[in-house]
Order: sequence, then C-alpha cells, then structure tokens
Amino acid sequence: MPARLVFLGSPDFAVPSLQRLQRTHTIELVVTQPERPAGRGRHRVPTPVYEAARALALPILTYEKSDRAELEARLARLRPDALVVVAFGHILQPTTLDGARRGAINVHASLLPRWRGVAPVERALAAGDSITGVTLMRLDAGVDTGPMLAQRVVPIAPEDTRISLRERLALEGAALLDEHLPAYLDGTLTAHAQPEIGVTYAQRLTKDEGRVLWERDVLEIWHRVRAFAEWPGAVTTVRGTVLKLHAVRPLDLLVHSAPGTILRADARSVQVACGRGTLELLEVQLAGKQRAGACDLASGRVLRAGERLGT
Repeated sequence: MPARLVFLGSPDFAVPSLQRLQRTHTIELVVTQPERPAGRGRHRVPTPVYEAARALALPILTYEKSDRAELEARLARLRPDALVVVAFGHILQPTTLDGARRGAINVHASLLPRWRGVAPVERALAAGDSITGVTLMRLDAGVDTGPMLAQRVVPIAPEDTRISLRERLALEGAALLDEHLPAYLDGTLTAHAQPEIGVTYAQRLTKDEGRVLWERDVLEIWHRVRAFAEWPGAVTTVRGTVLKLHAVRPLDLLVHSAPGTILRADARSVQVACGRGTLELLEVQLAGKQRAGACDLASGRVLRAGERLGT
C-alpha cells in the first residue's frame, strides 16, 4: 500500500530521492528552503527540490526556522505516515519529528558515524578516504546521531570530485531509501545505535580552505582540489593573479625545489613542486577568464618554468 509522506529536502542531492518516492507513494507535501541568491548576478533562485516538486505538481512549503509552527500545524492536519528528510538544511525539533506516525527517516551521504555534519562528501574526499557511502537512519534531536537502519558502501574513484561523487551518492541514497522504506513503515526494519568509536565531524567548508598551500604533500593537495570543486575552489596565484585549479594529477617525482615552483611548463606538461612530490596541472582558470588547459597557458607564457605560484 502506498505510504503518505512529507518530504523535506533542498539541494540537488535530494532530488533523486523525491523523484523515486513519488512513483510508488503519495507525497502530501514537499518542504524546502526559500529562494537564495546565486550566480554572478546574485539573482534569487529556488532550490532544486522546489523545481523538481513543481515539475511533479506536488504541494510545496518553503521553510525558515520561523516557520516551524506553520509546518507543525500542517503536519497535524496531514498526519503522514513518515517524514523523509534528505539534505534539508535545518535541524528539526522533537515536536516536528513527532508530527508523523513513524517519525522521520533520513538519508545521509556517509558511512556513519564517520562524517556527521553538513559536508560529508567534501570531507571524505579531502581526507583521502577510499570509500564512503550512504546511511539510512531515524532522525533524533542530535546532528546525524540517530539509530541506523541500513548502509551502502560506495568506492571513491581517483577521478571523483565532489560533483561526481555527490551524484553517485544521491542515486545510491534514493535506491537505499526506496528499498527499505516499506519495512521501516511496517515496523520490521530494526534500527541499531551508531558505534561510539569512529565518530568524525564534517564541518562546513570555508572560503579560506580553498587556498593551495604548496608546502603540503602532493596527495593532500590533490585530494583537496577534488573536494573543493565548484566551491570554494582550489586557488593559488601566478604573479599576483588568482589561478583556480580545476583538474590536477599527482606525480611520484621527488624534487628539491621550493614548494610552488613551476618545474616544467610547455605544450606537454605543467608540473609544480609540492612539499613532497610533484603536482601536474591539467585544467586551470585565470581570474576573469574561461577554463583552459594548463599547457595552453604555458604555451601563452602565462605559466613559466622557474616561477613560484602562491607568492
């Protein structure tokens, strides 16, 4: 029998779960964050979940913390079977979680208890993790501390960035939710408390984290470039002009040059010394310019052997 659900989510990560659920269940209400400024023009745009819900002709409530009373009143009238929460962006209070017959179920983009918090994909990449995954859990009053219902492991590929990894995890999370929701609703899916060991926290990214520190190990820099794709971006400078690194590759070449020194810059390769190892620049972007191959900038004498980046 189809369940009556209220879905709470905001970014593109949540869209596959919403789309998959609406095929077999009744979505009584979609709750998402309001429009936010985005892009260079800072025009206000709705969330991806809002756009997906509108395309599916589902009822929508935009939500700020001040709207909690309205949301709880709506839940009292609807009395849904469950709340489904996927990257909503707000911590729900116990009175809200109690607004559904079976409480709230959540899809989180990590193998809990590792990487609780708002940036689990980025932190897993930046830490150099070889695997991550998705966790289905019951929400409680804490931050990603609720008992776990199911997990699925997802390998992290060397070519993964936060963009590609989030896309895969979103699909895996939607599949995990769809598979286990019926058993959760009928009470046959057993929840298990999260282990007390292995807890880590995925803090929100800051703009300053994007600055490339060439004194670091080449693998650490490589991981951070992949983790910070889109925002805040991995940035350095070349003769005082900001240079964003979009695609790089670690090389197992030990050198004795000062970190940040361009060791090679020609039509075949651009290589930069790190604290340990060498980083090959593949795709970069000068401030105010389009993305370009690093070798193209070397051919144009923008990147020159012997100069130091980040000074």
